[in-house]
Amino acid sequence: MADVADTPQVVRFGVFEVDLRAGELRKKGVRIRLQEQPLQVLAVLLEQPGQLVTREELKQKLWAGTIVDFDHSINTTINKLREALGDSADTPRFIETLPRRGYRFIYPVNGAIVDTSVPVNGAPVATIIAPMNGAPILALPGGLEDASKVRQPAASWSRRRAAAVVMFALLLVLLVLALNVGGVRDQMVGGPGAVHVTSIAVLPLKNVSAGAQQEYFVDGMTEALIIELGKISALRVLSYQSMIGYRQTAKSLPQIARELKVDAFLEGSVFHSGERVRITANLIQASPERHLWAESYEFNLRDVVGVQGEVARDVARRIRVKVTPGERMRLTTPRPVDSEAYEAYLLGRAHLSKTATQTSWNKAQEYFEKAIDKDPAYAPAYAALAELYIRHRGKTRKSFDARLQARQWGEKALKLDETLADAHAVLGRAAQQDWDWSGTEREFRRAIELNPSHATARTWYAMYLYAMQRFEEAVVEARRAQQLDPASAHVNTWAGGAYFAAGRAEEAVASARKALELDPSFFDASVVLGRIHLMQGKYEEAIAELERALTFNQGQQLVLGALAHAYARAGHREKALNLVGELNRIDLEERGYTPFGLIWAYAGLGDKERAFALLEKCYQERYGRMVWLNVDPLLEPLRSDPRFADLARRVGLPTLASSPRR
Repeated sequence: MADVADTPQVVRFGVFEVDLRAGELRKKGVRIRLQEQPLQVLAVLLEQPGQLVTREELKQKLWAGTIVDFDHSINTTINKLREALGDSADTPRFIETLPRRGYRFIYPVNGAIVDTSVPVNGAPVATIIAPMNGAPILALPGGLEDASKVRQPAASWSRRRAAAVVMFALLLVLLVLALNVGGVRDQMVGGPGAVHVTSIAVLPLKNVSAGAQQEYFVDGMTEALIIELGKISALRVLSYQSMIGYRQTAKSLPQIARELKVDAFLEGSVFHSGERVRITANLIQASPERHLWAESYEFNLRDVVGVQGEVARDVARRIRVKVTPGERMRLTTPRPVDSEAYEAYLLGRAHLSKTATQTSWNKAQEYFEKAIDKDPAYAPAYAALAELYIRHRGKTRKSFDARLQARQWGEKALKLDETLADAHAVLGRAAQQDWDWSGTEREFRRAIELNPSHATARTWYAMYLYAMQRFEEAVVEARRAQQLDPASAHVNTWAGGAYFAAGRAEEAVASARKALELDPSFFDASVVLGRIHLMQGKYEEAIAELERALTFNQGQQLVLGALAHAYARAGHREKALNLVGELNRIDLEERGYTPFGLIWAYAGLGDKERAFALLEKCYQERYGRMVWLNVDPLLEPLRSDPRFADLARRVGLPTLASSPRR
């Protein structure tokens, strides 16, 4: 790095000069008012013109020892400096931003030559020289001497006329560029008109508040921005679940973009103190990597929902993505929310996203109920409670009660705000468990209409579609869900289920294995993979996978039932009967309630009487897995019995068709 002592005390560039000793910026000799911090940043940049000055260097030089939100402060400082210079982040003339790295002063300093003399078809072209007074001089191919001759009084008239023509042409080109006529500047330098973004990922926002206890708040803000952007149908927005894994990544943006197949990133920070919140947002194009836009939003916590919508609208405007009138309305009609209610809601979401345990469920419920108590008109809290109950119903013997409560909370949420995609998705799931097929389809489609990037809604819809034997439609939804949430074990597992039902065994195996790479303990993925192996006659592979799953999920009834089925089909009857005994003991001890484990075991053993007795009980209780009677591979040994077709008819399922996988 150049020593400050080596830097001239008066530095000139273009029509500007900086007097470092006096601490003044002048334009054509007239002093420009500029605060000390932007001037100090300019001085540091001018120490090493053309060289990258990292954000960390600036922080150490100018912000060391201060307690501030550095990201916000440096962005504000650079913006003020550009404003004073009449510069632009999009088409920089003086200060170039290198995303996530730092800044570079790119204009010639103190009469340096900007070398544009690249030969064209072997012939040299003119060079522009920026002398100390900032007035451009045209240098002809002969060099500086020729350039000086252009200004000699004794020059011939023809030479003066040629120089005038060239200067006029140059000025005309500069005018066209300055006015961006026909978008030509955008096309040349990659400005706004050249930005083509159809997919975006919101990187986990940084917590610049005091204390790690604010992480839940920052994560909640990240998820909220994803939800808001997801309302724009022309934009594919990666899910929160897939993005949270990039919180501490050392990967470059282009590398992340290749992994997620996205065009741009939104990153930034959150500062939260009491009732005040500040969000700093930066929009970055992935390839070629360049900074597109930055903004800071300071607001009262009561206005948080409105600001989230404002950020989404600003991003949409910046990348010029189409926003329909309905989407624009949904992004611009927020209501204030009680600050304590909002914080309780975010804490509930944090517990809901944790590994499912009774403790995490109880804490999530406690915080959602607190949010409702603080602000009875806050619709997302009701939708979150509905989601909690619909996801929890399979963990209790009172499945009907849980489903009923989920429906009640979901309906309450929609009375307050009909545009909540989460609530519609939950009501679709509840309608499915009530075997209300038209209601199921209506709610899932509405959820996806309101938030086309809702990966969970698309996954649930795909599962409903293959239950209805609409296999190709299911594949479309499953694939879209994977694009939106590629790092979700849940999404990849049930995409595998959809692919297998549609006769795409290779894709099914790949998706299930990807789910297990993401989470080796995710037993649903092991069950799906084990079922595929069974249907392919690969009994030992099915057994190996299900035994592996038991090491992570001891006593899990579905894994035990699937393994018992595999043992029986492979001829290991005694092992299968031992697992049946274990399943009956679990049932007696009331350690959860998953009757399909025993049903699968009995189906594998050929004990149709016990299998149908349990299926009839599930019919009476409207148990969740009855929806997939016609497509469940582990029920295959029962399908030839007339009782099976009668049961499917009473559930209201379509007439059993020949599955593509058979």
